[in-house]
Amino acid sequence: MPSAKDILRKFTELKTLPHVAIKVTQLVNDDRSTMQDFEEIIKLDPVLVTRLLRLVNSPYFGLSQKVESISKAVVFAGMKQLRNLVAVEGLRGMFKGDDADFSAQKLWLHSATVAILSGMIAKRIFSKDGEDVFLSGIIHDIGLIVENQIVGEQLREACKAFRDGKGTLTECERNAIGADHAEVGYLLTKEWGLPQEVLSSIKSHHLSKQVKSVSSTGSILQLAEFMAGKMQYWAIPGPIEPLPPELTEHVKERVADYKIIIRDLPGEMAKAKELYETEE
Repeated sequence: MPSAKDILRKFTELKTLPHVAIKVTQLVNDDRSTMQDFEEIIKLDPVLVTRLLRLVNSPYFGLSQKVESISKAVVFAGMKQLRNLVAVEGLRGMFKGDDADFSAQKLWLHSATVAILSGMIAKRIFSKDGEDVFLSGIIHDIGLIVENQIVGEQLREACKAFRDGKGTLTECERNAIGADHAEVGYLLTKEWGLPQEVLSSIKSHHLSKQVKSVSSTGSILQLAEFMAGKMQYWAIPGPIEPLPPELTEHVKERVADYKIIIRDLPGEMAKAKELYETEE
């Protein structure tokens, strides 16, 4: 059976994010970067310019006056929001192709739901910046897209076994494929140069043993994925994996707050539509 590295080696179509996305990620990680640096890069991609202007003028930002210049849009969006926008733009075209056993569109909606829930949990429960966890959420299942393109038949075997309750999704993947999407996704996004906290959360989002703090990016991602599954925003229908004990206890302590997040999710998804919608 192929290893995660073998699968990734065969993955050639859109293996790396577009140049603009890579450059913006580098700028975010460079303390010396200025907004002018970001503007110069964004201007190189007309599609991204359109998306950026649509985003800052959408309900997501709720600005009272329309923004029409790239420089003002860059300022309003902020560096990490720009990074997320270009990452989403790079991923958008990869989530295509549906059949009876695997739906890339449902996976994209699941990823968007997890991303938005992650951001809400970070901000509302832990009073943290939600941009890194949003990025983790939107990209956490990218390994499934890689597997779908390289070992699609085996992935469908894994999905069927998972639906039939023959193990967790990652267990079924390892049995049918020889690797799982968390490992494949981790290796791919590592090549993209994403922050280590994001990489770690992608690698561990299906681990049942909690090893980091409840407020870590990985923990928030697990919480969001669990909630998305409970609300039937799932990528692949099947048994919902239980939360690690530490996270279960945390949810019990803050259950009223989490109920409010669930109540507010549809409105937040409508506001953030520009970040994840696909073109018809």
